[in-house]
Amino acid sequence: MDSRFYYPTNTGSLGEPRRTSSFGSSIEHRTSARFAAKPGETPTTSVKRTILVVEDDDNSLFVLKNILRTKGYCVLEAWDGKQAVRVAETQKLDLILLDLQIPRLNGLGVTRRLRENATLASLPIVIMTGCDPEKYRASAIAAGCDDFLLKPIDFDRLEAVLDCFVPICAASVIERSHEYPGPDHQ
Repeated sequence: MDSRFYYPTNTGSLGEPRRTSSFGSSIEHRTSARFAAKPGETPTTSVKRTILVVEDDDNSLFVLKNILRTKGYCVLEAWDGKQAVRVAETQKLDLILLDLQIPRLNGLGVTRRLRENATLASLPIVIMTGCDPEKYRASAIAAGCDDFLLKPIDFDRLEAVLDCFVPICAASVIERSHEYPGPDHQ
């Protein structure tokens, strides 16, 4: 799948998250003008957050890795589902950004496999796809994904997902519980 990233493009979510929460305002109503890091400014963090990006498209992988590294995240990558499972089982991860259509084990298969592992059951998994989200909604929820990003990726939406699941600033960790109710609280 040849994915292209444009800014801004779309918003939206899979719908109901795997985990319920009692957070405050909806992610769909929240955007940010501060996506890009300011020159000379380093994110404040005590522990560098690690994100696994599972993407078989070179261009999409390149863009996501650069955006995430610029924001201050440690980025690991996998090209297919089996490699993604191996990395998740051997590395300490804070989030997985997982393409739905990848070789050897698709995104839903990866999610199911990781949810079977007790130590990875609470690891946030965000599915990325260019496919119609309504077509995969029930399957993705049943597999255990936490959220859904449509391709081409809307960078404000990506930042909101990052702020929710893997905030960089120490202050964001405290505020996080008041920002993201998940799509089921709309």
